[in-house]
Amino acid sequence: MAKPNQNVFDAPAYSCMQAAHYTGLPYQTLRSWIGADGLIRTPEPSTLSFNNLTEAHVLKAMRKDHKLSLQAIRKALKELEHHRHNAHPLLDESFETDGVSLCIRINDEIINLSQKSQREIKAFVSLYLQRVKRDASGRVTRLYPFVVTESAEEPRHISISPTVSFGKPVLAGTGISTSVIVGRFNARDSVADLAREYDVAPAVLEEAIRWEMNRGKAA
Repeated sequence: MAKPNQNVFDAPAYSCMQAAHYTGLPYQTLRSWIGADGLIRTPEPSTLSFNNLTEAHVLKAMRKDHKLSLQAIRKALKELEHHRHNAHPLLDESFETDGVSLCIRINDEIINLSQKSQREIKAFVSLYLQRVKRDASGRVTRLYPFVVTESAEEPRHISISPTVSFGKPVLAGTGISTSVIVGRFNARDSVADLAREYDVAPAVLEEAIRWEMNRGKAA
């Protein structure tokens, strides 16, 4: 529950197990990332906010796809503090990576945080950062988790936002919980019947079922 003056994006919302479930991370891996001395600072011990959930999503990309060491990431985040103040530096909208070093973009210039702020002019693309939606202020408001494959072609049929369905995964653009869909499917409601009832394409419902089943296997 959010404390006075605590916005919904920073309110404790997910257990470590739930967050691992949603991001596809091993529980022990995520557990090692959080805490007062961790890379992800949570509002309560072992309880993550939506912002923390998205930080885990981004950190997973740096560790898995870009092979960055935790030491390099920690060093880069510390260096970032000298350039800008951000309670969630991993979510900084100008935070990018080239797979070897960590960088932020200021105007048209790339500042390399892993090489003592050496300046570089390069174009960087982060697959994982393309799965988050920001508002006009640059704040992350929605996460589109990967369902089957971690690729640019992966559809965005599932979304997570603290302002929709209490932060539970839903069919994108709706408040329909994926757990409700799979529950009814397991109770022998057909995809065709559910599609007619919810006025949602069958392919989207199938994605929700895959999401819940894949997360169940991961757990």
